[in-house]
Amino acid sequence: MATKKKRGRPRIKLDAAKTRELASRGLSQKQISAMQGCSYHTLNRNRKRSKEFNEAYEKGVAEGLANVTNSLYENAMGGNVTAQIFYLKNRDDARWRDRVETTHDHQLSLSNVLDSAKKRVIDVTPEPIKITKKNS
Repeated sequence: MATKKKRGRPRIKLDAAKTRELASRGLSQKQISAMQGCSYHTLNRNRKRSKEFNEAYEKGVAEGLANVTNSLYENAMGGNVTAQIFYLKNRDDARWRDRVETTHDHQLSLSNVLDSAKKRVIDVTPEPIKITKKNS
């Protein structure tokens, strides 16, 4: 007698277009999977399993970043001082930063500290106390 193979649950196929849209809005993979009613692992498996699905996700991330970058650039060019400062600090941080951090290389040697302290110690020998008698 032939027995039927037990089949598991059918694969969950996620909507690539919806994934692309959600990724373009800056949602994380965990948030995208929650919006589509599946686990993070299911979303990740779909990305690994399907080249087209993975490309849709990556294009969505790139589109979102490009849109925000363009908007920031337009605001900066339009005279928004805050956008200008943010843009310059992130694009040319060598010249546009709030403070210049310098590094100091300090090396401390305990023997040098002790030698220096010994040199500063004054060797004082106490003078004898003079006792004078009062004439009565």
